[in-house]
Amino acid sequence: MNILIIGQGIAGSCLAWELKRRGAEFTVADRPVAETASRVAAGLVNPLTGRAFRPGWRQEECLAAAEAFYPETERELGGSWWQKTPIFREVETEDQFEIWQERQTAPESCAYAGPLFPWPEHWEGRGKAAYTRGSAVLHVENMVTAMRRFFMEQGRFVEADVSPADIRPNADGLFHWNGRTFSHIVWCTGWEAGLHPDMSPLKGRPSKGTILDLDLKELDWHAGILHFGHWLVHNGSFWRFGATYAWAWDAPGIPEAAAVQELMLDLVKRYSGNMDVIRARAAVRPIIRRSQPVAGPIPGLDGQFVFSGLGSKGVTTSPWSAAQLAGHLVCGTDLPPDLLPAALWK
Repeated sequence: MNILIIGQGIAGSCLAWELKRRGAEFTVADRPVAETASRVAAGLVNPLTGRAFRPGWRQEECLAAAEAFYPETERELGGSWWQKTPIFREVETEDQFEIWQERQTAPESCAYAGPLFPWPEHWEGRGKAAYTRGSAVLHVENMVTAMRRFFMEQGRFVEADVSPADIRPNADGLFHWNGRTFSHIVWCTGWEAGLHPDMSPLKGRPSKGTILDLDLKELDWHAGILHFGHWLVHNGSFWRFGATYAWAWDAPGIPEAAAVQELMLDLVKRYSGNMDVIRARAAVRPIIRRSQPVAGPIPGLDGQFVFSGLGSKGVTTSPWSAAQLAGHLVCGTDLPPDLLPAALWK
């Protein structure tokens, strides 16, 4: 068995790590570093999402996997990119207060829905700040960069822009690429997987997101993540703020003026101090089935697999999903039906 992983965002990184743990042979191929969803992402783990503050898909399994996976990568690679930290979410209307109170007592959410707090100095939040437990932030770009370096040193990484036309199957069911032979191909190319005609059901509704890196000079507060439709998270020496959702765009990796303006208008309503914009960044998220991941064999393409659709919840769902796919590839274990991409082909 020798597996070729195409794409080294968070999906490809987590899958490669799980294959390494199982002793499998693999190679990761990815284009030169560019603005991708994994590198631009805020990396939030939010146990209560949406307007109804509901727990996410397979939340208990995914949170447990994430809380074990990311610290393990830090220990083995000697880095620091995972931080458990609360989210302070804006609760303003009477309906929101009632829903939050329900979440504080409901069995599936009471572990996450905490008390209400006032907002920090220099922050004009609306209503109260609902304290969310079980949340975290992963500095995704730091992790995938460290993994890229690690796999490169091991001879398991090739810098290349691989297209489906470059993969040549033979009569034995094996695949040839770059002078090597592989038993399995796994596409971890995010929203671009859906551009291939044989994988068009994976197109979903990709969304371009723009974020800002900011120096907020008077916001001397690092107690958690501020969430008010957009989010604001401290990232070491600066604040990261975003993200927008655009369903149509021109250049995937270039911030658009309208998106930057939207963010700035929202920020100045709440932050009363001085600020500097360090840079704006943008990338496209793969959104399939309401950000529910897909991982498994591609219908009609024997020996080829996909791991995509992580959307804005990829930090939470990627470790558990990667472990399921790695177990299937290496040990032949069954994949959970709600991960399989086959349903998208119906």
